[in-house]
Amino acid sequence: MKGTIIGDIIGSPYEFVGQPVKSKTFAWFTPACHVTDDTVTTLAVAAALQEGKETRGGYIGPLRRQLKHWCRMYPDAGFGARFTQWFLSDETEPYGSYANGAAMRVAPAAWVGQSLDEVQALAEITALVTHDTDEAVQGAVAVASAVYLGRMKKSKEEIRAYLQQYFYPLTQSLDAVRPDYAFTCRTKDSVPQALEAFLESTDFVDAINNAVSLGGDTDTQAAIAGAVAEAYYGVPDRLWQQAKLYLPKPLQQVWTAFAVVYMKDTIK
Repeated sequence: MKGTIIGDIIGSPYEFVGQPVKSKTFAWFTPACHVTDDTVTTLAVAAALQEGKETRGGYIGPLRRQLKHWCRMYPDAGFGARFTQWFLSDETEPYGSYANGAAMRVAPAAWVGQSLDEVQALAEITALVTHDTDEAVQGAVAVASAVYLGRMKKSKEEIRAYLQQYFYPLTQSLDAVRPDYAFTCRTKDSVPQALEAFLESTDFVDAINNAVSLGGDTDTQAAIAGAVAEAYYGVPDRLWQQAKLYLPKPLQQVWTAFAVVYMKDTIK
């Protein structure tokens, strides 16, 4: 999940700007950087999946509880209006969202699951607690699948072929998309672009740069691209050490507790 967190932080200052970046040359780890809803919800999902595994009591209850708990702790992290209404209320039912919130928070499922089938089942569950539309579920499952395939050391050609067969055409290059790409939270209009940012990358940093360079929902696109890039390339430790300076201690503790169990090779 380092990749999700770093992507979120790096993309955060470029999301709502008058002139989108539209370039792969921009500053990292600036004073304007911060964690957003992408990081908060991803770590909430991590805590929930860990709780569900350890207690063997299922995942729906822990997902509802952990999402509401952590989002209430950081209510100003940039959540959408409908999701905010959900986590601040006593409501537990999903609300039919088509947005990319399920895809941006799904990475932990790809580290908990021990097979592609299990990863996809977990990804679907993490989406359905709030984003119970086919579009949102598809995005979450696609991202989790890409992360898992990266973990399994599949080639980019194999990852692209799998995503094209089961999820998205992925026929447009970033150069073709970038000039006219505008802000959107719709899953179908942002998740494929984030996946393409990884697929066209040369290393972890390049994946993040690709995602932010499109403009649009830069923190979420970079969080998704970063999640896959982490699994495929790994994360340079110097970047993680810088990122932790932006990550509140309680959230760091959630990451550590999860990583000790499910991401042992990534801990530093």
